[in-house]
Amino acid sequence: MMSLSNKSLNQHLPGMAILVMLSCLALFALPATAEPTTRFEHIYTPRGTAHLTIANVNGTIHVSAWDKRTILVRANTAPAVEITEREVGDDILIAVKRSFRVGRADFEINIPADTYLTLKNLMGDIDVQNVTGPISIDSIDSNVRLIGLNSPTVDVKVTSGDILFDGNLHDNGSYSMLAVKGDLDITVPESTPFNLHARTLSGTINLGSFISNLVSGSREPKNISGSYLKGGPQLSLTAYAGRILLHKK
Repeated sequence: MMSLSNKSLNQHLPGMAILVMLSCLALFALPATAEPTTRFEHIYTPRGTAHLTIANVNGTIHVSAWDKRTILVRANTAPAVEITEREVGDDILIAVKRSFRVGRADFEINIPADTYLTLKNLMGDIDVQNVTGPISIDSIDSNVRLIGLNSPTVDVKVTSGDILFDGNLHDNGSYSMLAVKGDLDITVPESTPFNLHARTLSGTINLGSFISNLVSGSREPKNISGSYLKGGPQLSLTAYAGRILLHKK
């Protein structure tokens, strides 16, 4: 007959084995998850309206407006990443230096709303919120989200990735968005007139209820142009291999 102590030990063996296995897994996992990072942080104080340029290689760029007149740029980077900065008057250029080892740099940026913004990236999503200044974005592989904008000009070019725009259109403004491979999802106010040119090669164009008030110069399935509510700012949408979706707000 099994003794009480042996029986008790056998009852606890499965639980003890699980604890040992979990401890071993945790030890093996530590080197993989404990990759060191470095921190970049700088505050800029432009005298007038700033022009901020961010040139990244691999990583996200998040920009949001705040009510201060300073610019705060923060980034978490891999140790091998080198960030350079140049400030000439109100022109500020922050760039990730390219090297054979492509390290990651994730930017978090706060700017005055009227800052002129230029963003360049090879790989990594881009997010801009509540900005009122001109915006230029050029990326190879990024999903771009532009939310709450009130900018006079927007120019976005993406080789691979989706573009989402939700904002206002200014009188005499220019809004150009191009994705070689990706969708364009655009939301603009129903009451704002504009001139539209939408084209795609292998995708589809869906203008929703805008189509009923569009005085069209072209109604081809892959190429639609015309004036909405007598026309106004220029809205140019191009998706070579993707959909174009236009929504009212």
